Amino acid sequence: MSNKTISIALTMLLSSASLMANNNMAESLMKLRAQVETLDSQIDDEKDSYKASMKSLSLQKSELEAMVSREDLRIKQLNKELAKVKAQTLKSAQSSQGLTPVVLEAIDNLVLMIKASMPFKTNERIASILKVKEQLNSSLITPQKALSIVYNSYADEIRMTKENGIFKQTIKLNGKDRLVEVARIGTAMMFFKSPNDEVGYVSKQGNSWKYKQELNSEKRAQILSIFDAFKKQIRSGYFTIPNALVLSEVK
Repeated sequence: MSNKTISIALTMLLSSASLMANNNMAESLMKLRAQVETLDSQIDDEKDSYKASMKSLSLQKSELEAMVSREDLRIKQLNKELAKVKAQTLKSAQSSQGLTPVVLEAIDNLVLMIKASMPFKTNERIASILKVKEQLNSSLITPQKALSIVYNSYADEIRMTKENGIFKQTIKLNGKDRLVEVARIGTAMMFFKSPNDEVGYVSKQGNSWKYKQELNSEKRAQILSIFDAFKKQIRSGYFTIPNALVLSEVK
């Protein structure tokens, strides 16, 4: 083979290798470009998800702040009524006749507060305080005794705002009376669980209360975990729970 022939062959070989290299490089660049576009898309999705999460957390923060403000206001109102009863009692302490209207007014104010508060054993709480009113009006107990009972009832209402636990009560669910367990977190949230594991929470709509059944599987599991924790006497720790603050539902 002549030197000229060898030179042509080498040139063709080098050209072919260069073409293959260029093709490989172009293919690699295309793959890299596709990967970059995919990563860009993922980053955009992550940004959107982060923004949505921050918006949700911000909303929950506002609702929690509103709930705390409402609870503080409720406690202040109860303490104000207690102070008012004490002051009026001092003025009327010398005569039972003067004490009676003070006690009756305190009873009426407490009944109104109970009706406006979370529907936890509402009928029982109201019946208990109205029994005192009936006994006082019938002279079955002295005004001093009635005052002592009413004072303790106000203290019980304040204690409720700090108490967590599981209780049993009858609720109206889907138009029917049902005996269920309720998990109460102060007077901020209250969840319910029926014997066949129907779960949900209480919500306020305008001036009325409603027991809303939860159908989302993830939130159902969260509610059931609350009951499990309370039954195991776990009262502190980190819990993921549905947002069931006693606030009017957003339409």
